[in-house]
Amino acid sequence: MRSLKLSLAAMMTLASLQTAHAQPKESAPQEPPYTQDENEFDTPAESGTTDEMLSIEDEIKSAEPNPTAPVQVAEPKKEESTVNLNEKVPEAGGKNLTAEEEPSVIPVSPVVEVKPAKKIQYGEVVRQSPKGGVEYIHHPQAAKGLLVIEKDGTYVYKTKDSGAYNKTGTFRIGTMDAPTIVSKDGTTNFVTMYHGSPVPIFMFDFEWQPFTSFGRLGVQAGVGFLIEQGRGRFACDNCGTLNGTESKEKYTFIAVPLNLGGIYRLEWTSHQWLAPYISGGGTYIPVAEVRDDNTAPKAVGTPGVYGAGGMMFNVSAFDRNTAFTLRNEYGISNLWLTAEYRYLKTFNEDLDFTSNIITLGIGVDY
Repeated sequence: MRSLKLSLAAMMTLASLQTAHAQPKESAPQEPPYTQDENEFDTPAESGTTDEMLSIEDEIKSAEPNPTAPVQVAEPKKEESTVNLNEKVPEAGGKNLTAEEEPSVIPVSPVVEVKPAKKIQYGEVVRQSPKGGVEYIHHPQAAKGLLVIEKDGTYVYKTKDSGAYNKTGTFRIGTMDAPTIVSKDGTTNFVTMYHGSPVPIFMFDFEWQPFTSFGRLGVQAGVGFLIEQGRGRFACDNCGTLNGTESKEKYTFIAVPLNLGGIYRLEWTSHQWLAPYISGGGTYIPVAEVRDDNTAPKAVGTPGVYGAGGMMFNVSAFDRNTAFTLRNEYGISNLWLTAEYRYLKTFNEDLDFTSNIITLGIGVDY
């Protein structure tokens, strides 16, 4: 039995070899993959035959595609494209553009120069209130003289004002005693012809104070104005009942006192509330009498002296806003209300203006 199997195997092997040699050499080779059906009766007989079969199988396997091997796909040739210099290059980690996606052109906005914001400098704390609830700090306007900000939003600044002044002007209005003037015949006088006491008077005094070390010592010059109107009196021996009676002519009496002297004010600060003062000097009083009947006017005069004392009340010291406005808008350092008593003594007995003068006034320092 064993010998029979060996004989059959040998015959099949020879038949296969003869068939292979019997194919024409110029026939088309079989394309891989080519697999020859095996028979259960096919068994390798010799080692040479087995090696040849193994080499054929290796070639077939090498020609078969390996599904596990990586497949290399040729990339399509990229088209040449222009480079847009205004296009932003994608940052690392961003989305990369593929060949199929066309890059979008981003419009370039005009360059706008933005200045950096100024750094706010906060002032240092100067001090705290005794209770610790309020902090006082340096305001940016403090360098320009800002002192305080009121509750209503008013900014109060410290002005660069030396406070120096050496001139004062004062307007006064008051009353004086009626002058003692009697006509030559003795029939009439100032009281019966014009007006009795008191007589209104207007005055203006100008002061210049060159010495301000211990109070204010200066020169005072002034002018006054007194005016009265009345009717004349008949004075004749043959007038009968008309003698001494009132006439129809109107008379105007005008006196202009001229004063020159000195003044000393007890004032040591620039905004002192009260300032008493004393003054004195010489005076000359020109007098004119004018009639309305075209008669030539008559003019005379008398010299004299005066002495005065008074009190000055500083209005601007009570309101700093008023003082600031007066100083900056009008150049007025102090605004005074004055009260004065002046005694006047003249030396002409026929034209006697000796009297007591009481005035109230308003004065300004500049």
